[in-house]
Amino acid sequence: MPSKEATYEVLVGSGDRWVIDSIHEAKTVAMARAKSLLTSNEHDAVRVTREAGGRSEEIVFQQECVPKAEKPITISSIDDAALCGELVDLTSFEARKTAGRVLRKYLNEYGITALEALHDHHHLRDLRRTERLFDQAIHKVASVQARAQGEDAQTRIDLLYRLATQLIDQTRDTRGTEGFLTIAKDDGLTAALRAIGTSFSEDARPFYICSVLASYVGQARDWPVKLGLIIDLLEKQPDNEALRHLDEICAEILDGSTAVMEILGPQRDLVTALHTMARLSAGSYQGKKRGDALLTRLNKLVSRYPMPRTCGILLERVAREVSGTNPLTRENEDADKAAFPKLVRDLISFGGLRGGSAISEAVTRRARIVMKSEDRDLSAQEGIVCILAILPNQAVKIGYLLDLSRSEFGIKHRPLVLATLLDIVKPIDSLSGLLPPGSSHKKLAQAVDDMRLRLGDDALGQEIGALIAKKLESLIEESPSTGKDNGSGLETKTPEPPKTQNANNQNNRTYQAGDIIFREADPGDEAYMILSGEVQISVGIGTHKVIIATLGRGEIIGEMALVDDQPRMATATAVTDVTLYVIPQEAFKKRLLWLSEEDRLISHVIETLVSRLRDQMAGT
Repeated sequence: MPSKEATYEVLVGSGDRWVIDSIHEAKTVAMARAKSLLTSNEHDAVRVTREAGGRSEEIVFQQECVPKAEKPITISSIDDAALCGELVDLTSFEARKTAGRVLRKYLNEYGITALEALHDHHHLRDLRRTERLFDQAIHKVASVQARAQGEDAQTRIDLLYRLATQLIDQTRDTRGTEGFLTIAKDDGLTAALRAIGTSFSEDARPFYICSVLASYVGQARDWPVKLGLIIDLLEKQPDNEALRHLDEICAEILDGSTAVMEILGPQRDLVTALHTMARLSAGSYQGKKRGDALLTRLNKLVSRYPMPRTCGILLERVAREVSGTNPLTRENEDADKAAFPKLVRDLISFGGLRGGSAISEAVTRRARIVMKSEDRDLSAQEGIVCILAILPNQAVKIGYLLDLSRSEFGIKHRPLVLATLLDIVKPIDSLSGLLPPGSSHKKLAQAVDDMRLRLGDDALGQEIGALIAKKLESLIEESPSTGKDNGSGLETKTPEPPKTQNANNQNNRTYQAGDIIFREADPGDEAYMILSGEVQISVGIGTHKVIIATLGRGEIIGEMALVDDQPRMATATAVTDVTLYVIPQEAFKKRLLWLSEEDRLISHVIETLVSRLRDQMAGT
């Protein structure tokens, strides 16, 4: 009998390179996957290796695929393209990202980044000689740009050919850059940029910076090694300018699916890979398996420095995969249902979901599929309710809906999204309605600032946007329920949950594991703070029960019914023996701040808007 610790890796070969396709605990499953890959005829060879107890890998199967006919490399489809008008525009990150996406297959074939393709003369010359591919790329980018600008496509084509010719001529003369490359290797990018700045004019500087960086990244062909080179420079304490360049190159590398597969290494399933990318984007990844050193180094840097490009690209990848229909796990639909809420929680920020409207739309669409009832996908409203039930507080819920309102899904279902948003905003007249009681002033400020950014410019219409902005302003200005910030971002005093005087405290209530604390649709006149134990929150969708959260000590449950006097939105069940502090409705109401004269007017306007939106929905 094989050791329980044995694992089987399925690898695919291309030339002299082997890339891990998947990992399995059973040899039969690994062999079945290998045979499937052989019949697909998309690789040069397939191999299965066995590893157990830390011993060296043993090859248990290897076979070459039937030679396949050479297929010409083609361009990839793109929906948008960075606008380029001058030669210097080609050095920008957005232009390189466009080139990287339209030429993705070519770049993967030769193991180079768009930075290298555009700023290394040999690579650029070789690309230009691949005339059909080069011409296709020029025409594709030009047509997308022309459509976005309402211009003539031929004018754009002529411009891009002219810029490409100028770039080829400019890359011929990069003599002297070897010295800057040496400085970067020895002393870091900051020192190299300083040297470049004293050697070239301001106009020429961006091109030579890209040329040096292209040479630096071009030292390696393998994607993990390329990323490792960038991490080496990031670990040399770059200044803001150097950090910006390194962040862009790191993002450029991670924008390729092949590169990401090789850098992440073997992942048990799709949701595992998504967890890894989501946590990397937040600087909260903790490596636990062999080969995690590179990701651990990257995570440390993301947590130390602002790296918006890198984090943005990772979240874009998460959004694309979540929007798709590929199963999250390799098991079954129930496993997908259990995995999905955990993934959403990995994306939570102070006042919404990291990744903005793309992530908010993606998780809503996926919820409708994954959390479906029997064979019926959830409606748009059910999908939104499902996501709201997963989110921990009103601040995150508001931010999620603000982002969703700007997405294609949100625009299509605008009355529903805005009615749901205003239903949540309407009853909030104190900080306790935005974040859980006891939250620090610093956390509150972060949540409100986060939500403010998500409001955008006229995203919700001037009337509604101004209304919510005013509500957020009033909440941050009037904060007697939290302590004053002492300048360090920490509160000087925060209210503590009421202390239990003895075991018979009349405000305490105990439940045994399995007890129902309250049911969905029940009337609610109490909220509860968990003093000990764990409580499971679930909702019924069709005939199924969907678990949306498991909460522990210090969490509040049941508060929504007290805020809006509506029936319970979910069922709460004791997972373990639980002790709760009971908050009666009357006591809860007394803790809310009274509205100023102006806020009472705002409250009236909100109610009117909600009424209009509901009438509009009823008529559609």
